[in-house]
Amino acid sequence: MLSISMRKIILVEDDQAIREFLVIFLESEYYAVRSFSTVNEFLNRDQSYLPDLYLFDVMLPDGSGIDLCKEIKQSHHNNGIPVIIMSAHAQLNQFKDLCEPDDFIAKPFDIDMVLSRIKFAIKK
Repeated sequence: MLSISMRKIILVEDDQAIREFLVIFLESEYYAVRSFSTVNEFLNRDQSYLPDLYLFDVMLPDGSGIDLCKEIKQSHHNNGIPVIIMSAHAQLNQFKDLCEPDDFIAKPFDIDMVLSRIKFAIKK
């Protein structure tokens, strides 16, 4: 019997509808998703759980996905784990020098495009 090894994603998104939609969709595509709505929730997570990908919204109620990206990229504990940034307001050129994300997704987004970018980032 073939077992599917689920890839793990950590999602930080404050919009409940977007967060729930992404979790349901990505789980239907055989990803294990842990989601958080705030920076504080994310920072208080189980640090031993390492994902295959981080997916961060830029504007969060108690901080910034850009700061989270910077922290992940500077941590050797997370070495090589890709980070994708999502935003409805910011453009990649506004922050790419601050945190160097592996990819950027503009909102509103096409879900098939999101899935293809996640697959590409994880295969790098």
